[in-house]
Amino acid sequence: MPARSRRLRAFAASVCLTIPACQPEQPSFAGFVDRYLDDFARRHPSIAAGNGLHQHDDLLDAFSATAIGDEIAALKRDAETLAAFDTLALTPDERVDRVILAGIIDGWLLEQETLQNWRRNPMLYASALSDGVHNLMAMESDPAAVRMRRIISKLGQVPAFLTDARANLQNPPRLLAERGLAMMRGAVDMLGRDLDLAFASDSNTVLRDSLRRAADQAIPVISSYVDWLEKDLIPRATGDVAIGADNLARRYRAEDLIDTPLDTMLAIGERELAASQAEFRATAARLAPERDPVAVWLEVRRHHPAPGGVVAATRAIVDSLAAFVVAKGIAALPPDERVSVEPALPFDLGFASMHASPPLEATPVRSVYYITEPPLDMPGAEADAWLERYNYASLENTSAHEAIPGHWLHSVYMRRTPGKVRRIWIGLNPFPQPSSGQDGWAHYAEQMVLDEGFADNDPRFRLAQLSDAMTRICRLLSGIRVHTKQWTLEDAQRCFEEQAYVAAPAAKREAERATYDPTYGGYFLGKRGILELRADYAATAGDRFSLRDFHERVMSNGIAPIRAHRMLMLPGDTMPVIR
Repeated sequence: MPARSRRLRAFAASVCLTIPACQPEQPSFAGFVDRYLDDFARRHPSIAAGNGLHQHDDLLDAFSATAIGDEIAALKRDAETLAAFDTLALTPDERVDRVILAGIIDGWLLEQETLQNWRRNPMLYASALSDGVHNLMAMESDPAAVRMRRIISKLGQVPAFLTDARANLQNPPRLLAERGLAMMRGAVDMLGRDLDLAFASDSNTVLRDSLRRAADQAIPVISSYVDWLEKDLIPRATGDVAIGADNLARRYRAEDLIDTPLDTMLAIGERELAASQAEFRATAARLAPERDPVAVWLEVRRHHPAPGGVVAATRAIVDSLAAFVVAKGIAALPPDERVSVEPALPFDLGFASMHASPPLEATPVRSVYYITEPPLDMPGAEADAWLERYNYASLENTSAHEAIPGHWLHSVYMRRTPGKVRRIWIGLNPFPQPSSGQDGWAHYAEQMVLDEGFADNDPRFRLAQLSDAMTRICRLLSGIRVHTKQWTLEDAQRCFEEQAYVAAPAAKREAERATYDPTYGGYFLGKRGILELRADYAATAGDRFSLRDFHERVMSNGIAPIRAHRMLMLPGDTMPVIR
């Protein structure tokens, strides 16, 4: 190019910098969110699918070194773009969403760049594979033929996916490696047996045969990886589970917008644990004065449906909760939609699970609350032990959490939430984690329905609710103290056993969960934050306060950290989220 032409172009460019019309047009906030979510779905399709984002369902999650480097760079660019938005040009909802999304991005930078769990947690790879395939098996978001083809595509990517896993994993904590091994063995079982069950009723035998061939080709590759985990990686796995105080505090700030110092969180947790224990003892005394409160609770647990009757009992409880929520003015229910309570699918057995239609599904899919009955041929003593988990009081508490007015009803109201940021639960690896806004609401729902008089203040139901509440507080204490090296896992297990009265096997599982879910204190913090928000909102509203209005506003605000709810409902608020 001639020198004169280069000088003219340089001059024109310098002039353009001074003219607003010459500047590249900044994308709208909604456009930025759409692009961010599409990029996220491409990199993490197993998590995105659970949010109703299916445009990349045919992919496995991207874990190559190049993909992770690209993601870190993209997250940093997105953070800069987000910070550059003129907040005065945004709507009030968009201003709140901008704060939430900035936290999500920082949480993922913490995950991918700082903690590098892709190097230290084999559970990530098992979760990405099994969750991605399982969602296509269980969630009827598209016709079966479409979902089968997407699974076939995913399975074709398994060799490269597991090659990346072997290259990335270096020195994980032994517990995480053992958990990853167990989960990957489960993936082999799922592909070997459950996959056929999921599509057994589909008439397209040619496509089903193709699906079976794809699974049969993937299984040996996964089995070889399982052998490598068991014989090579686990024997040399000595990594530290603790992420440290600074990283834990950053995660709470990013994920839940909670900047309360960790020591203050611990003090609040200890205070509320003591209060819940006192209420537990007083409630047990209403049933059987002078008896040991834990013995009273164990007797309540033995009052359960007979084998084969758990699903019917749960349906009756859900119906009672629905009628109560309407009668007491807690919230309106949709006139033409109900949650179905059904036996767990043959390939999806567990205690109880809510498969609510994700709010971003283009067309809502059927929401199902699955309950696993004990096998009818199970020996009597074994069946009784199984059914203790399904005692009537715990079934009520679980149903309030999972269905009404918990997760299911919340998901229905989120269909009207403005924008998309507060209609997703993009948590961190190895799977979407609980948040103060999501599980905090469901945990609040457990207590609130009893506070409003459900079941005529039956103390048995209150014991179940308090048992779960104390467990959630021990989660907060364990998450903080394990990751700041104040406690060992044995210390955390003792907290669950001695302070929340959890049986030893379940207490061990709860303590171990702290290793891969460090902010599982979000259940308690969210409930505490909602109770504080309700009191402050009621004080501001005065005689105009309506419990139904409060609940419907909170649910319609979506899965938002409690700080975001305060920004939306109490403009200008500066009070701590929890206190």
